[in-house]
Amino acid sequence: MLELRDIHKSYGTHPLLQGINLAVNAGESLILVGESGSGKTTLAKIIAGMEKPDHGSLSFAGLSLAGSFRQRRFEDCASIQYIFQDPYSVLEPAFTVEKAFAETERICRRHHWPFLPGKEALSYVDADLLPYLQRRVRELSGGQRQKICIARALIPIPKVIIADESTSMLDYESSKDIIDLLNRIKEEKGVILIVILHDIDFAYDQWDRIAVLESGAIVEHMPFRDFYTQAKHPYSQELITAYRFFQES
Repeated sequence: MLELRDIHKSYGTHPLLQGINLAVNAGESLILVGESGSGKTTLAKIIAGMEKPDHGSLSFAGLSLAGSFRQRRFEDCASIQYIFQDPYSVLEPAFTVEKAFAETERICRRHHWPFLPGKEALSYVDADLLPYLQRRVRELSGGQRQKICIARALIPIPKVIIADESTSMLDYESSKDIIDLLNRIKEEKGVILIVILHDIDFAYDQWDRIAVLESGAIVEHMPFRDFYTQAKHPYSQELITAYRFFQES
């Protein structure tokens, strides 16, 4: 279980997160939604140790997590992997796909950490990409690059995967492909999957839970299957209304 207790974070005098409490179990997905500036990405980065909370505590599998990844044990860092929004900026364009995997493999070896070789991770993600191992990253499409990022995240055999709007720069078909892939990983590998989404397809039934953030606080948190009919908060209702509008257009 990943647990967050009374997490607060401010930038200067501006409070960004206010008393966040969450618990997510192995093999469970949680989607985070909210307006720009609601604190979704900051919360995700706190879980990954890229941001340090001002107050509150985090624990994973019953053990305390330090606020910063620099203070965490290597196994804590390896166990929590982050997939960024922009697949174009996180991979070196001149690297081959194989070289993009090599550094993660090297770090795991240095720490005597068991890992999944990049080729095997890529085969699991999409075997059709195996012939691209010697291709330069710059030759790949956005959807292909995001799959490379996901494969790279699987190398340390993580227990938590955070996907921060990882489909927002992709077309519809590529986005659906990535979402299906993430849920397959959750189901087959039993990872905790935390996904920040901008647009929600309420007809997609693979998510387990949803949490809505507004002004740094969780204002709604429930099973995803209940959200469409039982959500009460005004922002939740806006999400549902927008979905209905685009479905009827």
